[in-house]
Formats: sequence, C-alpha cells, structure tokens
Amino acid sequence: MASRLLSIDEIIQATGLEESVLRFYESEYSEKLPQKILRGDSLLFPSQSVQAFQKIHSEVVSGKTSKKQKTQTFGRVIAITSGKGGVGKSNITLNLAIELQRLGKLCLVLDADMGLANIHLLAGVSPKYDLRDLLLGKACMSDLIAPGPEGIGVIAGGSGVLAMADSKYEDRREIISSLAEVEEEADIILVDTGAGLGSGVRDFLVSADEVLFVLTPDITSLTDAYGLLKVMQQEDMPPRPLYSVVNMVHTLKQAAEVAVRFSSCAENFLGLDVKNIGYILRDSSIGAAIARRSPYTVYKPMARASCNTRNIARDLLKKEHPELTTTSAFSRFRKMISTQQKTIKTRIKTA
Repeated sequence: MASRLLSIDEIIQATGLEESVLRFYESEYSEKLPQKILRGDSLLFPSQSVQAFQKIHSEVVSGKTSKKQKTQTFGRVIAITSGKGGVGKSNITLNLAIELQRLGKLCLVLDADMGLANIHLLAGVSPKYDLRDLLLGKACMSDLIAPGPEGIGVIAGGSGVLAMADSKYEDRREIISSLAEVEEEADIILVDTGAGLGSGVRDFLVSADEVLFVLTPDITSLTDAYGLLKVMQQEDMPPRPLYSVVNMVHTLKQAAEVAVRFSSCAENFLGLDVKNIGYILRDSSIGAAIARRSPYTVYKPMARASCNTRNIARDLLKKEHPELTTTSAFSRFRKMISTQQKTIKTRIKTA
C-alpha cells in the first residue's frame, strides 16, 4: 500500500469525499498533502494522501482548522483576448485555467465570447444554465458555475447574450453585478473575450486587472491585436499589466520573432509595455483532444503543448500584482457603467 500511487477516483472511493471537496482541500491546504507524482500522462496521489485528506476533513468538520485567509481580497481577473478569431484563444484559456488549478489556485473560466460560446464544448461539460438564464431570471450566478476538468469552474456564455447585454443598461449591470459576487471565492478568473473590437470585448478589457493577448505568426493576428491595443489606449483605459502568448508556432525562433515584433510596436508607437510570458508549439494532440471534447492538458499532460501551457501558468503566477486585487474588478466596472449612464442622461436633459 505504501508504494501505491492512486488516481483521483481511487482517492474519492477511499475517503468517501466528493471530488470538489478534495480539490478544495488541495488548493487550501496543499502544505498538508504529499506532492503528487507524474507517471506517464497522469498526475497521481501517493497512498499517504488518503490519510492526509481524511485528517484535513476531520479538522475542518471539527472546527480545529479553518479556511486560510487569502492574501488577496479579490481574485485576479485576467482577460484573454486576441483581436481576431481562430488563434486558439478559447483553448488556451481553458487549459491555462487547468494548469493554474493544478498549481493550487482556485480557478474560474468565464466564457465571454457570448455570440460563439464554446468553452463548455472544449471542456467536455454540459452546463445546465448559461448567461442567458441569468438575464432571464431563471438562474443566479452560483447556478451558472459548472464543475469542469481538474476542479475548475466554468461559466458558459450563450448565443444572443451579447445583443441582450448591449441593448439594455439593466442587463449589462445584472451580468457585471453577478460576476462581482464570485471574485471573493475564486483566486483567478480567466475571461475568454470575443474576437474583434466590439463594446462587449472592450467592456471586459476595461474591467480586468490584467490583459493577455494571444498571437500567432499570421500577420493578420498581429495587426488585429495591435489595433485592439491601440483602441485600449485611445479610450484611456486605466493602465494594467499586459502580456502576450504566441500560439501555433513551429520553432522557438519564430515565437521570439512574433513576440518581439508585437512588443516593439506597442512600445515604440503606443508607449505600452507588453511582456511575453510564453509560447505554444504546434501539436497534433490539440486537435485530437478537441475531437474527444477533452482539454489537451488532460488528454496528454506531457505533450509539448501541455508543457508549454504549464510554463505559461507558472510564469503568470510569478507576476502577481496584489495592489490590483484590493478592490473588485467587476465592481469597478459596474461603477464605471453607472457613471456613463448618468452622463448620458445628463446630456439628454441638457440637449
């Protein structure tokens, strides 16, 4: 027994605890658990983990230990964007969330590509509710969070949500107010924005604490991402950390060239600092994982794309900015919307 390595399903059976509870304990009490071991394509638990999980559960139930106080009051809200579609943005968002969760962060993915929502398909989950149900009053935000791979949470978008949100101030406020509630529960919220320069995309870029641009070697990817960056500057969005990830590259040299070109343009013409935090090489396992409705970091944890994504997650955790999360990102955005609405009403009255 001492030399055995156990899967999550075996841990569930041995402890009698649900997976969501085990993942929570992993995140909150990682220092009390043996380190997981990689065997082949799977991360497995040492047999001592059973007793460790049971001890943690006993202490929590008895009140001898409590949830650790987070050093950050609110979770990091990171908007992942691109300027154009077809660059692998949604896939990167999902798999980056999984790797961040594996590194001990409670992670939530918001599918804000509300016209062509597909995060739930890539994750292999079938959520009961999406943002349309929130706007229609059929569900609250807690109902929308569907359990995803490795314990991440997934909030699905829905076709037509963007039009509904843009048509009424009340609808936009409802979405943002509801999202503000989850910031106190998650460590990191990754927002998969839509493609293009629409108001729905800009809204989430304004609200986010940090913005990550997904690039590819395609020249249109660079020009569209630069165009979005320029719009951000022209609209006087508050300064925030900006990152880039280069996807679908054949070589490290190609990745470096794309990253340098984008950061140089941002600095020379816009005066903005965009830091590159990694790249993802072309990998056939990504297409195979999509066909199976499985994240590639779950389907092939040791594939080169998975390793690249793991490195990006590690680099992202090194760049924490506690000063940005002392207030709620979505609450700040809600106040901004309210201010805009008051300004519009004032203009109408004085016209």
